[in-house]
Amino acid sequence: MFIKLADLFVYKILGFTPETSLGSALHFFVYDVIKILFLLFSIISIIAFLRSYIDNNKFKAYIEKQPKFIAHLLAACFGAITPFCSCSSIPLFIGFMEAKIPFGVAMSFLITSPMINEIAMLVLAGILGIKITLIYIFTGIIVGVIGGILMEKLGFEKYLQDYLKKIADNTTGCSCSCSSKKAELSIISRIKEALLYAKDLMKKIWLYVLLGVGVGAFLHGYVPQEFFIKYMGNNNFLAVPIAVASGIPLYSDATTIIPIAQVLIQKGAAIGTVLVFMMAVVGLSLPEMIILSRVMKKGLIIRYVIFMFITFTLVGYLYNLVI
Repeated sequence: MFIKLADLFVYKILGFTPETSLGSALHFFVYDVIKILFLLFSIISIIAFLRSYIDNNKFKAYIEKQPKFIAHLLAACFGAITPFCSCSSIPLFIGFMEAKIPFGVAMSFLITSPMINEIAMLVLAGILGIKITLIYIFTGIIVGVIGGILMEKLGFEKYLQDYLKKIADNTTGCSCSCSSKKAELSIISRIKEALLYAKDLMKKIWLYVLLGVGVGAFLHGYVPQEFFIKYMGNNNFLAVPIAVASGIPLYSDATTIIPIAQVLIQKGAAIGTVLVFMMAVVGLSLPEMIILSRVMKKGLIIRYVIFMFITFTLVGYLYNLVI
């Protein structure tokens, strides 16, 4: 449906052709903006509706009962089985903050969620095989666990946006009576509250979505694929960090980038290098950082990027040794 709307607007109404750089970039922009905003509003509404049935205190208590490593592992695994990119993971991350889930545990979810989703992994398994897919999933979860633990240990929570702290502060006074009132809400009331919550959150993040997709659309239309193939070959020792750095300006989700990864491998790029390129595109790209700026201050984004860049580079070299 979204692709047909983009085709109609860009190729039929505006008269561009897919062969031109401008036409390709504009089509990418229109398609992704429509798709992301629709899915984002839908996902936020569904999450808000389902969250109205969850007792935050019980959920928090369950997480707190788990050993630290297990709590981080559960959050990372939850991120792996949710079909979210960073833009749609943010509402759930905010929900974790509201529920007083430890910052590091919430970060384990936020790191893993955009890198892995079940639809993309099915596509990846069909293209590159089960073994490589399992290695990708395993390392993605481990990166999330380690990242969440380190960011909590290093005190990065202070770099969250101020409104998140206010959200957390506003929930401190919620008592059992609050939970009982929430339990008494009708389905219609829950739906209305969920839609209002989604509307308010969309007002805060829609511009960042447009900016992020705009950057990705420009690079999609004007940066040739040959640029990446040239610098990602097997014989280039610097291919891994170059691949990670190349993924930063791009924008895509895991499902979209997988066919590109297949082409890169067919053109001679090392498998490990391509996999961390995928990780960088979906988990470290500039548009993703623009979106994440809604929940992170500049200090946390800089530290996040440095950590992820180093981690992805090490993982890429490891991949190339074992695959």
